[in-house]
Amino acid sequence: MVAVQDCGLIIDLKTAESQVYGGLIMGISYALFEEAVYDTRTGRMLNADMEFYRLAGIQDVGRLKVHMMTGRGYDERGVVGLGEPPVISPGAAIANAVTNAIGVRVPRLPLTPDRVIAALEKGGVPA
Repeated sequence: MVAVQDCGLIIDLKTAESQVYGGLIMGISYALFEEAVYDTRTGRMLNADMEFYRLAGIQDVGRLKVHMMTGRGYDERGVVGLGEPPVISPGAAIANAVTNAIGVRVPRLPLTPDRVIAALEKGGVPA
């Protein structure tokens, strides 16, 4: 996955890149694994610990590349900030890749094997 980030003047390149890498990993994690399961009767979260709430590990992430937009036209704007924009795109990118691969859209994240199989069996929304 490649992230290209424009955040104005970068004060500390290594820290800014690390923020983007972290955002990508978070986005991959919510797209593929993270899901809060609640008891419908009590509203209590049933997987509130790390044993049952799965996060992406290093073996789940794959290759990541971060490119920070710097130089003329970017730096003159001053410090704009970074925050967590890189977290948002991975879910859409992964969902679109799955849709392209299987020909139907999986309508809900995370894209678990059960949801992918259900979308295939149902016929889903054609891509």
